[in-house]
Amino acid sequence: MKKLLSPARSVIAAALIAGLAIPAHAQLREALTTGEQATRKAEQVQDQINQLDDQRTDMVREYRTLLQRRDAAELFARQQELVVQSQREEVASLTEQLGSIDDITAQTVPMLLGMVEDLKMFVAADLPFKKEERAARLEALDGVMKAPNVTPAEQYRLIMEAYSAEMEYGRTIDTWQEEIVIDGNPTTVDMFLYGRVSLVYLTPGGKAARFDRATGDWAPLPNSYVADIRRSVRVAQGKAQQVVLFAPVQKFTVQ
Repeated sequence: MKKLLSPARSVIAAALIAGLAIPAHAQLREALTTGEQATRKAEQVQDQINQLDDQRTDMVREYRTLLQRRDAAELFARQQELVVQSQREEVASLTEQLGSIDDITAQTVPMLLGMVEDLKMFVAADLPFKKEERAARLEALDGVMKAPNVTPAEQYRLIMEAYSAEMEYGRTIDTWQEEIVIDGNPTTVDMFLYGRVSLVYLTPGGKAARFDRATGDWAPLPNSYVADIRRSVRVAQGKAQQVVLFAPVQKFTVQ
């Protein structure tokens, strides 16, 4: 036989069920909240881990960079040590050379002075052409040899330039106008230089002469030379085509 609950008992049963349900619901919400907090905490921890990992990566990268810089600095230091050693050796060599400069200078200067004197003697014994130009060159050399601020190397260079200029006269032909005294009268003539073979002049009136080394004076030339000399002058001036030039020469000896 089934037992029926009275209304009063039904109310009491419902109240009991409701009372039991309320704590379960609260526990569920609390569990959910705790889970959410744990999840957020885990995310925060993961972020911290990620940050620490990034920091570790940066520190490793920085450490490697510092190692590379250290290696480069050591290599540069070793290279500079070699440079310094090389410079020390060069300084020692230069110091040794400086010690012998006085001896070298003492031997060089007399040689240079001798070269200048030899050149003066050569010019004095040579054909008397372009005397002012050549005398000015020799005078300049005298000034250079007396100048205290001109090094022996520069003196030697200038002396060799003077020698080269004198050598060039012997390899070329040249013509220029010059005033000389003929029979007591100043006359502008065309001078012509056949290298160092012969020095002649041609007057406006068609008279020619050559310099005689033996007498040290001008010697008249036959009229047969005038045409050749005039042609030579035009060739040197660039007014005529180059041809074989004929020059009045004389025998001479060098003592």
